[in-house]
Amino acid sequence: MRRRVSAVIRFARQTGQLVALAWQAQPACFSGVLVLNVTQGLVPVATAWVTKLLFDLLAQALQGNTPSNVVATVLPLLAAQALLAALSSTMTHGSTFLTAELSRRVTLQAQLAVYRQVNRFVGLRYFEDPRFYDRMQLATQGAMMGPEQTVHIFSNVLQSTVTLSGFLVVLLAFSPLLAALYAGAAAVRLVVELKLGRYRLLLAEENSPQERQASYYGSILSGLPFVKELRLFGLADYFLARFRRGYQAIHRAQRRQQARELRWESGLGLLSSLVASAAFVVVVLQAFAGRISLGDVTLYTSAVGSVQGGLTGLVFAIASLNESLLFFRRFTDLAALPEPMPVASPGRPIGRLTTGIKLRNVSFRYSEEHPWVLRHVNLTIPANRCTALVGSNGAGKTTLVKLLTRLYDPTEGHILWDGTDLRDFSPAALRARLGAVFQDFAQYGLTARENIGVGDVRRLADRDRVQQAAKSAGIHEALAALPQGYETLLSR
Repeated sequence: MRRRVSAVIRFARQTGQLVALAWQAQPACFSGVLVLNVTQGLVPVATAWVTKLLFDLLAQALQGNTPSNVVATVLPLLAAQALLAALSSTMTHGSTFLTAELSRRVTLQAQLAVYRQVNRFVGLRYFEDPRFYDRMQLATQGAMMGPEQTVHIFSNVLQSTVTLSGFLVVLLAFSPLLAALYAGAAAVRLVVELKLGRYRLLLAEENSPQERQASYYGSILSGLPFVKELRLFGLADYFLARFRRGYQAIHRAQRRQQARELRWESGLGLLSSLVASAAFVVVVLQAFAGRISLGDVTLYTSAVGSVQGGLTGLVFAIASLNESLLFFRRFTDLAALPEPMPVASPGRPIGRLTTGIKLRNVSFRYSEEHPWVLRHVNLTIPANRCTALVGSNGAGKTTLVKLLTRLYDPTEGHILWDGTDLRDFSPAALRARLGAVFQDFAQYGLTARENIGVGDVRRLADRDRVQQAAKSAGIHEALAALPQGYETLLSR
């Protein structure tokens, strides 16, 4: 019981987070969606009452009890019916537009939050861990699916709740037992749908590594870096087979899940049909017994259909919302990850290097499961000198550069900048004093000017500084000769 209460509290809290995200994304759209959906929820109830009144008047006319001024009585009801139909149509289109706009804003905000979160990590430790990529994939999926689905679901829940409340009052007045029967059937469906939602999340977690691997094989089959070797070594069929086997395994897992859903949904559909048939029989028998009028028959029939549809829709909406929250929870889990290395705030001021960098008894390994890459290294790199680091593959040269740029911290020992430990500086201030070109450097599909400017984005728009850097590097003439000069896009 305690676990279930805790789950309900967590569900309510995370729903509140998503609603708050929608409000922050676009308050005007959110308010408009609320107003339109509440109004749309009231329209079916009002339409059913107007229809009841019209049929009661029709029954009186058939019995010879036509009202003295039938036109004055019927015309307002017909006008109300037409107005409600027009309102329903107009509000549906308006609500669709506002909901779509709100979904776009919320989804963009959530995706930006994922990428901000990923890029706030100062160190690289998480990016060396395949489990982090599985988590990030699910978090990205949650950020893309969760907010957008939640906006649509929230709109449906609100509208269904308003409509359902109105018709439930009618149905309770007619037959409390019938209302309880509908509520029981809805509760069974809710339990099943929540369980199926958890199964779908487990399926996504199970398939995440295989999907990333199959996607990688797809990039090999179509990516420029691999086209030469695929043809030289005849590798296309091999990777096609790996790609096919990966997706066949994914599809088998999806097929098992869908077969499970088919069995449950078929049973739930049969239960709903039996409840609806029983309700219709009760209404018809009451009418033939003379206990309710013709207008009451139309009202109760509408109530029975609307309550069943509303409860089913509400259950599906809650289950879908729960599933969206399960995925969105992966995003909140990502947001809760601690920084992989300590960050000094605000950090000691760092000046130009004057004496040099010293490594004192530095050892490093990527995790406790990995071997030592560096062990008890003592080294002095003097300022204003050119120092070459030479060693065989795997000796730790690149790792040492990662430590000097504070992409990692030493597992043991200290690295000193003019006598001050690098950990005492903020990473941003330290990196502002450094330049690096790694052997696996990034190539950006940007203009020549931007490719130079990203070395210091604060001066990216300063053409003089960009050109001066190009001249210092001996590349100015080649760039100036490109079709659009420095504005040529360096990409295929």
